[in-house]
Amino acid sequence: MKSRRAAKDRGAVAVEFVLVAPLFFAVMLGIVEFANFFRVQISVTQAAREAARSMAISNSQSTAAAAATAAAPTVGPLSYSFSPSSCAPNQTVTVSIQYSMPSLTGIAGPWTVSGVSAMRCGG
Repeated sequence: MKSRRAAKDRGAVAVEFVLVAPLFFAVMLGIVEFANFFRVQISVTQAAREAARSMAISNSQSTAAAAATAAAPTVGPLSYSFSPSSCAPNQTVTVSIQYSMPSLTGIAGPWTVSGVSAMRCGG
């Protein structure tokens, strides 16, 4: 036979769970959102690096955009900015890429993620 003390303890555990569970799930959702943001930031930065490398070698914005898209296949669509618009030898080209990232949970966001890379033209 169960005592009254065991029934009270069981009720206390349920109350503690109700108090702690929302905080636990909020922290877990925050961790998931941050991890996704960090993954997208790395992808966009890699895409900018590949676009700058391709622009420095081929001097073609369309080739650079294709290289950026290939470097970040899970992210898109990306918006590109090339400065200067064409590459001359020993000149530095800067590529800026921006991506509007939606939230996974829908609680926060969307966020604008950007990546910038610069390389010297002509290899």
